[in-house]
Amino acid sequence: MPTNPQFFSEQSEQSRVKAHIVASYFSAWAGVIQKWDSNMGYIDLFCGPGKYGDNNLSAPLLIIEKILSSTILTRKMLLLFNDQDASNTERLKREIDILDSKGLLKEKIAYYNRTIDRDTFRQLTISQLPVLSFVDPFGYKGLTLQLIDKLISNNGSDCIFFFNYNRVNMALNNHLFDDHLMGIFGERRTYEIKKQLIGLAPAQREPVILEALTEALRENKSNYVLPFKFYSTEMLRTSHFIIFVTKHPIACKIMKQIMYANSAKDADGIADFSYKDSRNFSSKGEQLTIWGTPMDRLIRSILSIGRGTSICVGDLCNRYDTDFTTHYVGKNVQDALKRMELSGQIEVVDGRKYQYRAGKLTMPTKAIIRIK
Repeated sequence: MPTNPQFFSEQSEQSRVKAHIVASYFSAWAGVIQKWDSNMGYIDLFCGPGKYGDNNLSAPLLIIEKILSSTILTRKMLLLFNDQDASNTERLKREIDILDSKGLLKEKIAYYNRTIDRDTFRQLTISQLPVLSFVDPFGYKGLTLQLIDKLISNNGSDCIFFFNYNRVNMALNNHLFDDHLMGIFGERRTYEIKKQLIGLAPAQREPVILEALTEALRENKSNYVLPFKFYSTEMLRTSHFIIFVTKHPIACKIMKQIMYANSAKDADGIADFSYKDSRNFSSKGEQLTIWGTPMDRLIRSILSIGRGTSICVGDLCNRYDTDFTTHYVGKNVQDALKRMELSGQIEVVDGRKYQYRAGKLTMPTKAIIRIK
């Protein structure tokens, strides 16, 4: 989080959606983990003051509200809020005290004013309990693979972090920032990226950088990596991503559904996992394409499973829900299968009671389809 007070004067669309995604995942994660026989943790290393000047809440207070609405979470949650600016944690504490008027969480929250840097991960000792962490630096200093690795090391632990693509992209053109970049990508990969980026146009640089980040994270403990893109508030270019990392396919499926719900979508309901704000996209409508659509590619992907193959719709949906390399979710798969049935590419052989409901073709998750 930035330290300048002006940043917190008014919440941008992008910040609102970012906070909503984090709070939504916290609710889903907590709903699963609260059933475990252990306490649970939430860590925010760049917490900010919790509220903007326009009274909109950021992630810390949204999460406090969710905790206080549940007697189980109020009893089991332990929280850590850190910000190097002491005035931010002081303001956050005051806001939390207002929400938590009965003091139910008073002894469960720790406040710190540590500077997060490349060696922070060496100082962390996380109790053996599931932890959700949010790492939201203004730039990228202090964001390292080792830190992310440490934060998700416990069973049931996931991390969401802010990746300042714009600043990282610029830094990759300058050797002065190599030390920070190596913390994110590793030494070997940092030099490889720089070579790959030579001569590339801006639109070509983004997938190279994002793929390198994903590969670096997966070489550690992050089996699943989901990026969600935000555009600049000043012009139509990529500003930053929030990146979700987890070791578990169920966590990947949950976050993929949340990102889908908050993403822009095409006419077929397929998301691109980005937030298209009103400033940049208010006058931009859908464009005609003759080169194939994401839905066409999904149908080809399903057909590639093999002619004569039978598969449960629910299993097929789950396959795409847990595939972080695509933007497809279960709903897209069901829509694709309906089109494929109408065009004679598949047939439903079992598990469907009604072919049509209210005049619409059905594709229940229990149905068994066969690829023709």
